[in-house]
Amino acid sequence: SVTRDGINEEIVARKIDIVREALDFHSNASLNDNPMQALGAVGGAEICSMVGGMLEASKHDVAILVDGFIVTTAAMIACMIDPMVSRLLLFSTKS
Repeated sequence: SVTRDGINEEIVARKIDIVREALDFHSNASLNDNPMQALGAVGGAEICSMVGGMLEASKHDVAILVDGFIVTTAAMIACMIDPMVSRLLLFSTKS
């Protein structure tokens, strides 16, 4: 079957498994409440770049468009690092 975003349920399940494996490999408990460590352990270069861009945009009061799941993940991490980022987030999708 297909999800609301047009992705097959099997693909979604596999992505969930990959995240679980990464968290298990990096000792899930050590990543809790430590966004920088989590970002370094399981964040890809694109997420790291987006987090950095969001933190910099926040320093300059520039609005941040959040469009899609990966960008939402980056926004969550950026907000965990600096809660002031949240005041500039504009969400454009439901994913």
